[in-house]
Amino acid sequence: MPRPLVVLAIVILSYECCWSQANSLKDLDGKLLYEDDAGCASCHGTNGKGENNEVKLDPPPPDFTDCGFTTREPRKDWQAVIKHGGVARGLSSSMPSYDEALTDAQIDAVIDYLKTFCAENSWPPGELNFRRPQITGKAFPENEVLLIPTYTHHRNKSAVTKFVYEKRLGRRAQWEVAAPFVREWSNPAASGVGDIELSAKYVLWHRLESLAIFSGGLEAGLPAGKTAIGIGDGSWKLAPYFAAAKGFSSFFLQSSVKYETPLKKDEGEAELFFNLAFTLPLTKEKKGLFPMLELNGIRTFETKETTWLVTPQLYIGLVKRGHIAVSFGGQIPVAGERPFDYRLVSFLLWEYADGGLWW
Repeated sequence: MPRPLVVLAIVILSYECCWSQANSLKDLDGKLLYEDDAGCASCHGTNGKGENNEVKLDPPPPDFTDCGFTTREPRKDWQAVIKHGGVARGLSSSMPSYDEALTDAQIDAVIDYLKTFCAENSWPPGELNFRRPQITGKAFPENEVLLIPTYTHHRNKSAVTKFVYEKRLGRRAQWEVAAPFVREWSNPAASGVGDIELSAKYVLWHRLESLAIFSGGLEAGLPAGKTAIGIGDGSWKLAPYFAAAKGFSSFFLQSSVKYETPLKKDEGEAELFFNLAFTLPLTKEKKGLFPMLELNGIRTFETKETTWLVTPQLYIGLVKRGHIAVSFGGQIPVAGERPFDYRLVSFLLWEYADGGLWW
């Protein structure tokens, strides 16, 4: 081949290579995909607030600048909604599927750009929001309502139905109130409202790359029960606690430690509660089964006795969005003192920030 033709061929090949690389980089430009190529901005707005005078949707698109919304769900949920449409997570059908329009890499690029609408980096990401165990405290701050019925079988049988309201405060904090209704089958039988619990929690540290989160909190017990009929213990209590969680490729662990003491020494004993929960998800979706096993310990300082219990349970996500769930299990003493023969535990959970109770 003549030398001029060789040079020309090299120039053409070099140009094509550079052009292909430039196109590849352009295709992975999240801002360009969002605003132009994928047309996301036509509904969600160029500012990410879901404001567009030319397009009116019902329900309106979410506000991506709201960090509470942008951070509380794991990345895989964003991927599912973009790839398969809003119906993939029980959301609006106005959100179309981009399965044929965008590659997985382009979807990731769009999500990367969407995350930039939240300008604050200290919000714990949704990947650290693991499913709730029965006993072990959660480290992730939540907006939830729970109804927690339990039945304890012993010489004097009892049933407790606890109502819990949790409200997230800003980036890392949460406050909570719990009110139990107690039914005792003693002699004579009694029923009424038990001691009220108030608590606050704050995320002290989190790291997405390690799938780890660590929180601290303080719980206060208010003697609202009727001690004359055996409901409540009639003492004010304080309980500082810590909660932690760590995710792995196919399972995750959660743990909590709480030291509970009455404000007056003659009104009860100080106790240390320590819990470890193991979860093996059977699905990557939010709707489905999450078997769990907890090891629970109670150390009483006055008697220096430790009670060990195991709590097998099954967490069931009822809807695609995962914001409504139930859990059923049983708690059995296995070592130390036996405070009861067995206890049946359950709860109904509603993450009210993610949707209504019936949809």
